[in-house]
Amino acid sequence: MLRAIASLSILLTISLLSGRAAADAELQTFSLPVQCGFPDECYIQSHVDLDPSASTADHACGINTYNGHKGTDFRLRNLDLMDRGVPVVAAAAGTVIRKRDGVRDVHMKLFGKKLAFHRGAGNFVVIDHGNGWRTQYAHMRKGSVAVKLGMKVRTGQRLGLVGLSGLTEFPHLHFEINHSGKTIDPFVGKANGNDCKGPKNPLWTGASLAKLQYRKYFLVATGFADTPLNRQALLYGLHVRDRLSRKAPAIAFHVDFAGGRTGDTYLLRIFGPDGKIFAENRKRFEKDAQIRFDLVGRKISKRPTWPTGTYRGEFVLFREKAGKQSILLRHEQSIAIE
Repeated sequence: MLRAIASLSILLTISLLSGRAAADAELQTFSLPVQCGFPDECYIQSHVDLDPSASTADHACGINTYNGHKGTDFRLRNLDLMDRGVPVVAAAAGTVIRKRDGVRDVHMKLFGKKLAFHRGAGNFVVIDHGNGWRTQYAHMRKGSVAVKLGMKVRTGQRLGLVGLSGLTEFPHLHFEINHSGKTIDPFVGKANGNDCKGPKNPLWTGASLAKLQYRKYFLVATGFADTPLNRQALLYGLHVRDRLSRKAPAIAFHVDFAGGRTGDTYLLRIFGPDGKIFAENRKRFEKDAQIRFDLVGRKISKRPTWPTGTYRGEFVLFREKAGKQSILLRHEQSIAIE
């Protein structure tokens, strides 16, 4: 009888340990896949789209995603950071099972979305972590991929550098988690499904999650210039940071920002050295917009030179609710005319 009880006890222990091992196999945590300073040098621009319909919803039921997006996009603030080199690292230990290098770092609009689509992920690495878990690291810089097929990598090991290759308009890392063929949002975990309002069991390590505070609205880029710029010119750093000439052909203040929703309004103004409004631009969102670019300014006319002094640019994003208007986002920036 005692032998039977002892045998049963051993079997239960083995069964319990096996069950715990199976449960542990289902658990997987991930560290940050990019080494940069949050949010000054980099930030998350787009999250996984949890809404299976034509609408969109990120894990916070916000609009910081786009239809069908399956990854988390870690964007660099500017191209200077990309040129300097921002490391992409393994978010967890595993084996390299796919990779590509050699795709040029070019803004997709320079040669068309149709052609860029065939190079989709650009330069990339895929890692198998076992137990059905895989991660993908896409849009890396040409010539930077530092691993080989079949190589075992440790958490934090360098895979390459953040780039601008493939189907992209800005330097960023597209980081994607997949479990048994299904995309998993690292801010949600496996249990949730496609409900942004459901329970969340993040896959990020505690240290990683602490750096990734969700922002409903934020500035992407701002800057003055002596001519009206487009979004690409602002990204490439063609704005002026400190001063303009008295003979500048124009004075323009540019803003690229995220989070505007239907009914929101924003105001762009430049104040002259005398404190009076020099130029103004006010608009209302007719529909949600993940990212919006706009500018305000004036071209020089009959006056041969601009008055010297400090010009102040102001941007404000407003939202009205229950008859009350609140400020969601505000930014001021100055430039000298000498």
